[in-house]
Amino acid sequence: MVLLADLLSTASLDLRLVGGDPDVPVRWVATSELEDPTPFLEGGELLLTTGLRVPREGWGAWVDRLAGAGAAGVGFGVGLSHRAVPRTLVTAARTAGLAVVEVPVPTPFIAVSRRLADLLRRSENEAEAAAARAGRDLAAAAAGPDGARAVLQRTARAVRGSAWLLDAAGTVLAATTSQAPPAAALEGLRRVRDQGARAAWREVTATGTLTLRAGGASRWLLVAAGPDLPRAAQQTVGTAAALLDLLTARPALDPAVLTPVLTAGVVDLVLSGRSDLAARLAAALDLRLPDPVVVVRWSGPQAPDLLSGEHHALGSPEAVADALRGWTGRAGTARPAPLARADPRGADAAWARTTAQRPVVHADGSTLPDLLGPAGLQAWAAGRLEGLQDPQLRRTVEVFLAHHGARQPAADALGVHRNTLRQRLARAEQRLGLSLEDPTDRAEVWLALTATRSSSA
Repeated sequence: MVLLADLLSTASLDLRLVGGDPDVPVRWVATSELEDPTPFLEGGELLLTTGLRVPREGWGAWVDRLAGAGAAGVGFGVGLSHRAVPRTLVTAARTAGLAVVEVPVPTPFIAVSRRLADLLRRSENEAEAAAARAGRDLAAAAAGPDGARAVLQRTARAVRGSAWLLDAAGTVLAATTSQAPPAAALEGLRRVRDQGARAAWREVTATGTLTLRAGGASRWLLVAAGPDLPRAAQQTVGTAAALLDLLTARPALDPAVLTPVLTAGVVDLVLSGRSDLAARLAAALDLRLPDPVVVVRWSGPQAPDLLSGEHHALGSPEAVADALRGWTGRAGTARPAPLARADPRGADAAWARTTAQRPVVHADGSTLPDLLGPAGLQAWAAGRLEGLQDPQLRRTVEVFLAHHGARQPAADALGVHRNTLRQRLARAEQRLGLSLEDPTDRAEVWLALTATRSSSA
């Protein structure tokens, strides 16, 4: 977080605070001579102006609009249109609680923008470093005695706030404070608690930030912090929620049970881009993380020589090749990659192409999903299926295409009359803007359905 005071302390800018709070956070710098610049503001900006065009309504109304838009303050360039900052502007800003800074002629506005960009980058780097340290602390806490409570306490410390562990009904299971959870957070829990193990809710006000993250199917991490919670701190909250899920999902936490649970946590951390934290947790568990690594999406028995999670496993190329010899389930493998760039989507795309006759599929870069790339394929698939939001119509199209366009077998599989199938397909064609009798259209829809299934699985 960068404060106005950080800009004021930059000697080369020679800025002078005319009025207001120097400790107000500044998120960006905007330059405008418009009578009403607020449509172009998002909040938290220091607005730079020379007052070239005095607002017809006067500075009071202009300042009120800026304050209503959440601006951090005004940087007024003097020596051009005005010799000094207009007193009416200063008075209005004082009433509205808006900071005013005098920018002298020798200081170009671009210099203020560049300095703020440098400060923001430095602040972000410091926040990332703090998040890495917090992640290491969380991993160590999770591996120690009373891991859940220790993770909760370290999370609160990392965000400089309070933390609660709740069940799905909002009952407090553990907390770092004696205060009850805010009513707004409990209402947010009621809205999102049925949205699955990755559900989240967040509310930001002028006084603080409430963040709610699912910690599995029946546990929720609630964090209350200041209004400017950095992105790195938000990542720490997500990591803590994942660890709390692992630590509270099962009542028996003896080493024989806890080690596989935490091993699954190592896999989840790697696949979410937190290989640094995964390495710390793996070291605490005396596990070896392969680098390069092959990600496997699997169903069926677990391979003992791979690090296994709920749906994915990790292993060296050699270990994966050995594990897949005589495999009795289904498996899709991604291409080998550095540990820091491990991505489950290649394995998911390969797994989606497995069949009973072809139980193991390798992503070798030659298939269309591999050539398009996971992100490009998902974006295309979402647009192609935009009109197919009705779950019943989507299921109808899936079954129809799975039966190669044979209507009676598809109707039998769906348990509906052939005429009902025909009517549903007609509605689906209308919403998708295509013909399911056209081979090209059918191939595109099938690819899009397969892509979205692999991304949500």
